[in-house]
Amino acid sequence: MNNQANFPFLDEEVINNMKELGNGDEAYADRLLIVQLMSVYLENLPERVAELTEAMKKKDAPVIERSAHTLKSSSRLIGLAALAEDCQVLEDMGFDKKLENAQPLYEKIVAATKKAVDVLKNKIIEIEKT
Repeated sequence: MNNQANFPFLDEEVINNMKELGNGDEAYADRLLIVQLMSVYLENLPERVAELTEAMKKKDAPVIERSAHTLKSSSRLIGLAALAEDCQVLEDMGFDKKLENAQPLYEKIVAATKKAVDVLKNKIIEIEKT
């Protein structure tokens, strides 16, 4: 497992970089884009976790790999760096079909997704106030 101490739970640098995606046209449009990305992530998160949970129950390595990859990519996009790193490790386990040590990592990922809900909701509120 990767050492999460090297990765913040929510990488503010990623958030700040997202503010630049609106081409600098208008601060409101930039904030709206960030909020939309986070909102879509939150909407899709239960499905992503359910898919991963089902795959873990079945020890279905290809689905674990795909589910972890999807969760990794979307988490990284919105700045959930530590979660993305753990998903990368689980994705690699699925790819290698070596799931012996996957359960504790899966549980860590699920716990992080629960924390992410509150962190992102609070970040959305913070962004919308500015």
